[in-house]
Amino acid sequence: MQQVCLLTVVSLFVTSAQCKTPGLQTRITDRALEYATEVALDILSKQVTGQQIPDQHGQSGDVKFDITGMNVKQFTKPSSRVSLIQNVGLSWSTSGTGLAIHGDFKYKYRKGIIKISDHGSFDLKANGINFQIKIEIGMDGTGRPTMKAVGCSCNVGSADIKFHGGAAWIYNLFSGQLENKLKDMVGGGNGLLCKQLNTLIDVNGMKSLQKLPVTVQIAKRFLLDYRFLSKPSFQTKFMETYHKGEVYWNAVPVDAPFAAPPLLKSSDTSRMMYIWLSDYVFNTMSYNALKYNQLQYNVTNKDLPSGVLNTTCPQSTCIGKIIKAIGTKFPNTTVMLYMKSTSMPNMTVQNGSTVVNAAGDIVFFAQQPGGKYTYFLTLSATMSTTISLMIQNEKVFAKVLKLPISVTVKDSKIPVSPEGLNFIVKGIVSVFAEPKLNELGAAGFPLPVINSVHFTNTQLTVAKDTLLIATDLKYSG
Repeated sequence: MQQVCLLTVVSLFVTSAQCKTPGLQTRITDRALEYATEVALDILSKQVTGQQIPDQHGQSGDVKFDITGMNVKQFTKPSSRVSLIQNVGLSWSTSGTGLAIHGDFKYKYRKGIIKISDHGSFDLKANGINFQIKIEIGMDGTGRPTMKAVGCSCNVGSADIKFHGGAAWIYNLFSGQLENKLKDMVGGGNGLLCKQLNTLIDVNGMKSLQKLPVTVQIAKRFLLDYRFLSKPSFQTKFMETYHKGEVYWNAVPVDAPFAAPPLLKSSDTSRMMYIWLSDYVFNTMSYNALKYNQLQYNVTNKDLPSGVLNTTCPQSTCIGKIIKAIGTKFPNTTVMLYMKSTSMPNMTVQNGSTVVNAAGDIVFFAQQPGGKYTYFLTLSATMSTTISLMIQNEKVFAKVLKLPISVTVKDSKIPVSPEGLNFIVKGIVSVFAEPKLNELGAAGFPLPVINSVHFTNTQLTVAKDTLLIATDLKYSG
């Protein structure tokens, strides 16, 4: 049986008192659960319709009967309600379900010397079917969510059976017993509906949970950890989850030496789902990128407009023309820039803006015959990048808005004028850095969502240390 939206949504958002500040927090509201149950019932209807029912055999007085080939022809959607149970999970109850069942029968009537046998078909309509089931939601030892069906109950209000073919007076001898048998088969804790619901939760639901990305590889080097920090917490109108929200170096997953800051408080429940994303997620990634030497790059002519790093050129836009000492000392060659961060880039989110502050060195080398390089200049650079963020396809995307860069001479073997530094900043560093940053931002940062759940009517709020995503949901299973 396919996964149901109710289970998928529950899969996503499974809090209790946590001992560690989360890097990511989610809230799923009663609006989402109401929507989820409607979709769940649509899918349940498709799964139940056509369901085969085991053959039945019985005897009522002088009549022996066999009921075969039974299947569900119609499922009438009930009214539905989901409530949250503190420290447990969910309670899902319905009322007014209807089922239509078709099957074949044959009977043998024997009394004294009188023997009658016949066969035909029948249609059963069961109405006023109500069921209730609890869903316990927890967490296993690896930080994955778990769910379990508990205490399913189902009762059938009425059943009406119509026979086609044979003698009506004989039907009356066993129709009541047959109706009761079929009511018991549909209702009860071990009946058709409860079996389907238990399978839906314990088997299909757990399969859905296995698809929930609790760890995501980034660029094959980093590991984004969305595992749960604690068991779920349930309030009257919503449930919440708290996730680790940390990025590790994939080969050596060790916690960063700093904690996540407190997340923005909010009591809003007008949307279906809320995701609080801490700047801790980005900062743990930049911490490991610096630690494992990922924030360094050799910039050559292939990374820039043609010829900018040439030391000799007919035009006036190459580095050897702008900084004449380079052209004089290293003619007819090219320059390579070794760029490396000297401190961890730090993201700060506040007052509606997102800023990434970074510092590093830019080391200049001139290429020599035989592939050797000669060092001649080191600049210290600081960068405070303002970025815009957007949510699309359940990912966070970023784009550079402002990229102010300032440089100072740290060490030099040649004289460098202010005009020369200005050229390096505007004509080389900015030209290289901005496209690279936008390339990273365009890759998107994945959120912990199963593929069949999509965001709609999404709003992004930028507050202190927090990106708050408020969204409605659409299931596309």
